[in-house]
Amino acid sequence: MEQDRRSDSALWLEATSGTEAAFGVVYDRYRSRIFRRAYAQVLNTADAEDIVAVVFLEAWRRRKSVRFVDGSLLPWLLIVTTNVSLNTRRSIRRYDRLLASVPRGPQTVDPSREVEERIDGARMSERTRAALARLTAPERRVVDLCLIEGIPLADAAAALDMPLGSVKSRLSRARTKLRDGLGDAPWPDSAGAPASGDLEVLG
Repeated sequence: MEQDRRSDSALWLEATSGTEAAFGVVYDRYRSRIFRRAYAQVLNTADAEDIVAVVFLEAWRRRKSVRFVDGSLLPWLLIVTTNVSLNTRRSIRRYDRLLASVPRGPQTVDPSREVEERIDGARMSERTRAALARLTAPERRVVDLCLIEGIPLADAAAALDMPLGSVKSRLSRARTKLRDGLGDAPWPDSAGAPASGDLEVLG
């Protein structure tokens, strides 16, 4: 099947005008990218799938106010993905605390865990997760866009509807926290993620 080369903004106009197929094209175009970003944050296939559904549901709910960057909806979708993932992780932590208070029976190994950990672009050391967890939600959104997804600063600013200087300031603060948390540890080698040297270049 020939790839649909229409811009996201053109497809979105059709979708909001009642053409369901146009929304389907946008979904198919970015579903895998959103899933990888969600999975990298929650490390659970089912939760990541739920996040994908929520992200596109939120996109449709806010269909009249979504933001495009050079005709692309991806930066905005990634911001929503980070927001939903952070909320999901908070819910998971609350659930884990509840489980921890319940007496446990014999532990069994989850056979799906090994499969989940092999998903491309999702593996990340505990040290890296801890460093990312130190970031505020606004800092995490900038890091996800600029450092992990490699979106230019100007495009990130447009997607976040923020001045470029504010994005640079948040990125600078985030880089400092990441350097403190990671020390000499390398940045995770995952799809779309920069090498550790990029932490020094951007900002």
